[in-house]
Amino acid sequence: MAEEKKKRLAHINIGTVIFLAVVIYLTAVVIRDLGREKLAVYEVGESIIDDEIKSSGVIIRKETLEKTDQEGYINYYLKDGAKVRNGGVIYTIDTSGKITSYLKDLGSKKDQISSSEKKQVFDDLRALQEGYSDDHFSDIYNARDTINYDLMAYSDTIIADNKEELDEKFGKNSYTEVTAPKAGLISYFSDGQEKLTVAKTDLSVINQKARMEDLRSRDKMKAGTPVYRLVSSQSWKLMLPVSKDEYTRLRDLKKKKVKTVEVTFLKDNFTIRADYEGKKKDDGYYIILNFDDYVQRYMNQRYLSVRILLNETKGLKIPTSSIVEKEVYKIPVRFLTNGSDSESADQVNIMTVSKKGEKVLHQKKVTVYKTDEEFAYISKDGLKHGDIIASLDKTDRFELVEKTSLQGVFMVNRGYAVFKSVTIVSRNEDYCIISPEESSIYLYDRIILNSQTIRENSVIY
Repeated sequence: MAEEKKKRLAHINIGTVIFLAVVIYLTAVVIRDLGREKLAVYEVGESIIDDEIKSSGVIIRKETLEKTDQEGYINYYLKDGAKVRNGGVIYTIDTSGKITSYLKDLGSKKDQISSSEKKQVFDDLRALQEGYSDDHFSDIYNARDTINYDLMAYSDTIIADNKEELDEKFGKNSYTEVTAPKAGLISYFSDGQEKLTVAKTDLSVINQKARMEDLRSRDKMKAGTPVYRLVSSQSWKLMLPVSKDEYTRLRDLKKKKVKTVEVTFLKDNFTIRADYEGKKKDDGYYIILNFDDYVQRYMNQRYLSVRILLNETKGLKIPTSSIVEKEVYKIPVRFLTNGSDSESADQVNIMTVSKKGEKVLHQKKVTVYKTDEEFAYISKDGLKHGDIIASLDKTDRFELVEKTSLQGVFMVNRGYAVFKSVTIVSRNEDYCIISPEESSIYLYDRIILNSQTIRENSVIY
């Protein structure tokens, strides 16, 4: 009886021990998995790569600031931005003030604005609506000033509409007509930087942000006072400070015989193509954009922000966290061979010396991650530092000593992790854009998102 009890107790103890062992093992596995980062898989997508430069710079034009030769009241013939021919009348000088008083009376009798005046105001408001964003709230104040300037311009041109009446009432000698020294565009705004040239422009000029001030006044002006600005050419330049890297990218584009770039003006999202050149100065690097048209569009601007599109290509988008570095051997590509049983050039001839002192070749299959015109980048697996690879006639030899690192990802299309090299075009903290032509992965390939959680050749599923 006692012996039977001992046997039953021993049986229970063995079962308990096995059960406890299983519980302990499962607990350990759970604890281990809880502390391990979960494996995640990402499907490769497509993206557009915009190689662009953003900068703000200064406009350089052919322009002169014209001053009045005598004291008096200025009454303008032309609107701001109007074209004037060589010898065309721009304004009159009223030395007595009588004509100025008469013009004010005419303006006060005008009880409504004309349809053309209304249209101009509506156009100004429409331009504000179409281009407005919260990031450029100051555009509201600019639009207000523009409308005020337009209305002032219409009142200034009353003299042109009533010239015969003025001549009859006050006589032709009661005022002096002032004409343009040459053809061009008229502006009644100035920032004092009409003499800017590329040679005189540097960061101090660009950073000072001089403001355009209205030259027009109802007060009596002294002789020598600036009264208008004359822009005498449609050609103009925009000089932009850039980084050394941006300067180099633009210079490389020039070497490829690309003559123009696409330029978008951020002020109104207007896009045109422009000739360009790079310039290195003592205080930094610059891009100079050359334009042959649209000088009137930004005639009263001195500073403009632009986006320059250097190149646009399609690329593959992958998470930055998927990138891994792999150490490989770098060998001349000529040492890769097909071998006797392979259609791919994925073998090398390892040269050894036999006991008899003879040089013997042994074919070795290798994993080729990447090749270019000169080199092949192969796995270190099965190779040793100092191994000699050779041509079939043993005259051309190369010692395996040079290693390098390749950037790549772990692809898991077949259920296990395979290293594939990639060439990164651009990157940020979250994503990389890779070149599809220079990488070994393709659209819709599946790669490991968190690359640090796995090793090469690990089975995933």
